[in-house]
Parts: sequence; C-alpha cells; structure tokens
Amino acid sequence: MSVKICPTCNKRYVVDNNISDYVHVCNSGNLAIDQEDIVVTGNWEEGDGSTGKKGAQEVMRQGAENKLFGKRADIEGIRQQDLTPRGKRKSTHRQRQVDTYINFTGEGLD
Repeated sequence: MSVKICPTCNKRYVVDNNISDYVHVCNSGNLAIDQEDIVVTGNWEEGDGSTGKKGAQEVMRQGAENKLFGKRADIEGIRQQDLTPRGKRKSTHRQRQVDTYINFTGEGLD
C-alpha cells in the first residue's frame, strides 16, 4: 500500500502498489476546490442519478438577469449577478463534485 496526494485537493489517499489508475473523489471541505462548474446547455443527467431540465427558451435567455434592474447602476451599465465560488454565473452554470482521474503508468494521456 502506498500513500499518495491528490493533485487537485492535496488530500492523502491510500492505494495498492499494483494498480495502474485511480479515481479520487475530492473532499477537502472547500467547495471552491471540491466542485467544478459545468455550462448548462439543456437537459442533463449525472452518473449518480441527479438530473436537471431546461427547455430551449430557458437556455436561450439564461444569464440575462441583472440584480440591479431598474436602479441607477443598471442605467449606468453595471451588471451584477450571482456567482459560484469559482466566479462563474450561477444562471448559466451548474456545480458537480470533482472526481480526479490519476494514471500511475503515465501512458495514454497525451
């Protein structure tokens, strides 16, 4: 058994010496590291069974909202939207758990 460190979340994990690859589920306690932003382009389904539905009209207009609508700042051209911990717009992106694929042989990742 070997103790290794995940390159994404810097957490330790233990693997057998004879395996060639490993999928590490990052769980550092920091959502900015443990999740990733995915652009929503329609209906989606994750491997864990979670799903989301967005029609074509919703996808076309997503990201158009402005929290300052009708205020002086909006008239002056300032836009304010809800952001994820990684700085992407919540209205156009969804978050999912990061699974880091680690290849110990170093082959086939070009």
